[in-house]
Amino acid sequence: MKEITIMNTSISIETLFESMPVAMVLLNRNGEHVAVNQALASISGSRSEELIGRKVEEMSKESGRNIIRDFRMFDANQEVPDHEVVIEGKTFYVSVRPLRNDTGYAIGEMVALMDITKTKELEQQLEETNRKLLSLSRYDDLTGVLNPRTYYEEAEKKLLSGQVSDAPCSVLFLDLDHFKRINDTYGHGAGDMVLSSAAKCIRQTCRKNDLIGRVGGEEFSLFLPETGHNDAIVLAETLRREIEQMEIKVENSLVKITASIGVAFKSESHQSIADIQREADCAMYRAKQSGRNRVFSFRGVPDSAEGGTRSDD
Repeated sequence: MKEITIMNTSISIETLFESMPVAMVLLNRNGEHVAVNQALASISGSRSEELIGRKVEEMSKESGRNIIRDFRMFDANQEVPDHEVVIEGKTFYVSVRPLRNDTGYAIGEMVALMDITKTKELEQQLEETNRKLLSLSRYDDLTGVLNPRTYYEEAEKKLLSGQVSDAPCSVLFLDLDHFKRINDTYGHGAGDMVLSSAAKCIRQTCRKNDLIGRVGGEEFSLFLPETGHNDAIVLAETLRREIEQMEIKVENSLVKITASIGVAFKSESHQSIADIQREADCAMYRAKQSGRNRVFSFRGVPDSAEGGTRSDD
């Protein structure tokens, strides 16, 4: 067996191969193990000599398929890119190089595998942490709807997009009536339950492309893209009725709530979401002043029965 000399000491290629800090294997074109070190054999819980002559697909079906690809690329004078493969539940970073004869024909391949399982687990944990941080930075922790900063940023984007296409849009500003009374009577824990239930009701009533934000203690704002005057009023009335019909169990009591909702619509005079929001805010306060539990439009809308829609014009 060929040897190399280092500082007057002869070392066999077999010893050198075995001392490699990563799993190493020499495979022939049939995908059979020609030489392996113990680091490679340990992946399958075997001894190195037990793998000689066995096909790599017995350890990994994916690796078996890769062998066919590798030699196809070698024959086309292409390099096999480094890649990842999963063997026995572990993830390995794989580097492959051809072993060619004097004519340049690839008679085998040398494969080095580095166990990156822990690194991949850390990457996944980091990705999950980043997702949670992103969620915390965008969503209200209690209600699960957008926080004020994100809501107004996303609404501004949708408003600008709608201006380009000249699509209508509307804003609802919703305030839960007598919310302080709930906190004072039942405690802040009950208030949190009411807010969560109201947010859930809003999400279930709205469409998927509507934006919902908690913009104050008991205040919610809804941006409704591609929604004109009449459709916005219908949605606001539906939402008001759904909230009015809610019964929230707090200890031994059933708490009922209502909401006052202001509606505003995009016009040529609006330059930003803040302009529409101010009008929706104004309409909501008129709803409060008119007796609460009703929808008030910033534009002219025929009056309806109590608990219904009013006009701010």
